[in-house]
Amino acid sequence: MKENPIIQPTIRHARKIIEIVSHGLSHGLGEQKPGKLCVEAAVCFAFGLPHGDDPPCAGEAVRAFKIKLNDCAWSSNEARGKGMIKLAIAQLGSNALDQMAFGELCYLRGVQKLLPFVLRKSADELTDGEHKEKLIRAAEECEAVKDLGGAHRAAKSASASAYASAYASAYASAYASAYAYASASAFAYAYASAFFKNNLGDDLLTATAEIGLAVLIEMKSPGCRWLKLIPSKP
Repeated sequence: MKENPIIQPTIRHARKIIEIVSHGLSHGLGEQKPGKLCVEAAVCFAFGLPHGDDPPCAGEAVRAFKIKLNDCAWSSNEARGKGMIKLAIAQLGSNALDQMAFGELCYLRGVQKLLPFVLRKSADELTDGEHKEKLIRAAEECEAVKDLGGAHRAAKSASASAYASAYASAYASAYASAYAYASASAFAYAYASAFFKNNLGDDLLTATAEIGLAVLIEMKSPGCRWLKLIPSKP
């Protein structure tokens, strides 16, 4: 397959992506029509590239994260577009970033914020006080981690503590095993697990997108300069 040329993103591309994504995003590659494209195909479309999901201005780890998140079970194409529009812009130029660092930061922030979110939600559904307390303590341990090693240990501990909740256990286990890959794509894999599909829905998926966005902002991805172009209600 012929490689796409690397085109430097401009404000014109950013505006075009915002317009396309405002129509919603599809599960899977889709077709080259607004509202029927996945997030990376929308970027290719805006750049005038052939239909595909590999825009060269996106880093490989960033791309993997976004594709996995795009193909999770959002409630609708409109919800998917709304949840991912900022990521679609912030990723522009992310091919210049350290992709391993992106994955490691996403993993760390996920353990600090997303895993506690799941553990606390799961605790709310338990009636057994002992098991509920274990999940709450596990959430607190995750929130307190400061580095990647601590995040790994907290995820393993959470996995062991969450046995009373099938969903929390599966989610924490995905974190604990994802770290073993020591790669950015492992983080995305954890969120693309089957356990995502029927639990917590758009709230958790949106929170995951916000983690990726925060990391791109922290790493100063070039596309972040155009986030202000996104309407408050796209």
